[in-house]
Amino acid sequence: MTDDLGETLPLDKLNALRLGRLLVAEVKASRPGCRAWVEIRPILTEADAAAQREGWTRSDAGRAFQLAHREFVTEHLDGWDYDTGSSEIKQALARDEAELVRRLQTWSVPSERLAYPWNTDYPA
Repeated sequence: MTDDLGETLPLDKLNALRLGRLLVAEVKASRPGCRAWVEIRPILTEADAAAQREGWTRSDAGRAFQLAHREFVTEHLDGWDYDTGSSEIKQALARDEAELVRRLQTWSVPSERLAYPWNTDYPA
């Protein structure tokens, strides 16, 4: 996907977002002893719920996305209380894929860093 600034989302990650899959990107933490991620959560609709009830996953190129930049205390990441001492730095809504690309650029998140949470240490 390309917007007017020329930034491209990797095709596999774009497809994941269109299917409603959560993606994250680790970014630099603002304080020592912490790790930080930007989370991209596609906003699911009733049409997605209906597809799920029927046993399939719906792709939607017109999805909106909720973004959140969160920071976690490193020593708590491996336990049940991973959110102890965590903080939400900022959040935003991207109404479409082009706005998502612009927000990622504004937040200095390179699209090649996007990953599935299970392939990272993100405490999802």
